Amino acid sequence: MQAKVKLYAVTVDFDFKPETAWRLALEEALEPFGAALVSFETDGGKGWHMEVIGEEKPSAAAVKSVLKPFGNLKAVIGLVPDKDWLAESRKGLAPIKMGPFFIHGEHDRGKAPRNVIPLEIDAGMAFGTGRHETTSGCVKALLKLSKTLKVKKALDIGTGTGILAFAAHHLFDIPVMAGDNDKDAVRVARENAAINGLKKHIRIVASDGYRAKAIRDNGPYDLITANILANPLISLAPDLAKSLGRNGRAILSGLLKTQEKDVLAAHHAVGLELDFRIRQNDWSVLVLKKKARR
Repeated sequence: MQAKVKLYAVTVDFDFKPETAWRLALEEALEPFGAALVSFETDGGKGWHMEVIGEEKPSAAAVKSVLKPFGNLKAVIGLVPDKDWLAESRKGLAPIKMGPFFIHGEHDRGKAPRNVIPLEIDAGMAFGTGRHETTSGCVKALLKLSKTLKVKKALDIGTGTGILAFAAHHLFDIPVMAGDNDKDAVRVARENAAINGLKKHIRIVASDGYRAKAIRDNGPYDLITANILANPLISLAPDLAKSLGRNGRAILSGLLKTQEKDVLAAHHAVGLELDFRIRQNDWSVLVLKKKARR
């Protein structure tokens, strides 16, 4: 049983649906006040709720200062009720069907229908439960590539919960290398690999991008997935180009449609070009390949 600790929440509610870029900027501004952030629409899409939860109570002055650039927003700072809030949030996550995968939490273990591949992925300290457009878009790209692409080696950068590494293993029947620069994500991904019986098939290492020796020594890769953010994708473009095999494909996401141009330009400069894209709402998935030799 986990020891109970005092948790504090910074809560912001507003009576309009924010534009994506504005909302993401606000989420980024609030993140330093806690270890977990939830953000979702309310009132049938007419409003929005943000909540950051952490073990230290932030000062009202600090929160007010962060909110000032965003207009007339007010925050409520208070103690979270003494309960396992993470377990409570998990209960509300219904399983989802995505291609051949049945993605569920611990509370739905053993409930998968026939003829699906169950993946147990709980919400927690790492990104990627399959519910965000970037994750589901990457899985759709993997499904499309699995019909034609021959893959012997695969790599997942910024693996989070490990969901894309797990999906790649099942779709291509190969071992997968995965890395993340966050120690909690590495721990969570390893735990999830064990829970899903994939410990022998998924190697998860701590790595800042492609820098880990294990990742460098195992390349080049026929398939690389990187569901992170636009700026890291841009900075990692040269390393991706070095790590991708001649006929390989790279699936990139974590970027808005408005950021496609910059991400593509950075990769075009290192010899990569667009194969196809998948767009879902404001989000984009870019699938890249090496430019054809002239």
